[in-house]
Amino acid sequence: MVAVDSLIRRGYVDSTKLGVTGGSGGGLLTDWAVGHTHRFAAAVSQRDVADWLGFWYTADFTLFQPSWFRSTPFRDPQEFLVRSPVRYADSVTTPIMFILGEEDLRAPPNQGGEAMFRALKYLRKTTVMVRFPGESHELSRSGKPVHRVERLQHIVNWFDKYLQGKPITLYDGR
Repeated sequence: MVAVDSLIRRGYVDSTKLGVTGGSGGGLLTDWAVGHTHRFAAAVSQRDVADWLGFWYTADFTLFQPSWFRSTPFRDPQEFLVRSPVRYADSVTTPIMFILGEEDLRAPPNQGGEAMFRALKYLRKTTVMVRFPGESHELSRSGKPVHRVERLQHIVNWFDKYLQGKPITLYDGR
């Protein structure tokens, strides 16, 4: 946020048309950012982690725990809850799209974008989820070419709709 503040101060960006996106750890940070600031006009979270508790039990990558967390979720669930972006869904005002691979074992959809999406839908926030069948955590790098192109089209459409004000109706009523 310090870097964003610097860009705004220097006049390089329009502070009313800021977007944020990221995948994997960047998806987690996108979820975190929109739950802690209202400065972004649109967000796209890709292959994210939104629920650290669920992630610990379901992902193929849980051996990080000794260096990322003090304990395990069954010994100290509160630490995992406090650090889970979904915990802050009430604070989200940014329209957010979630892009997920249905076969992602690194950031399982039900512990990431789907959890956040469900919370935001329940709260009647502006959100949409795009799931790609047969795709893993590598969707953006080595996914099926048609899916990689479609992924980029969704990102551009979402930002065009919410940052440029283009009349894109593809996501209305979803």
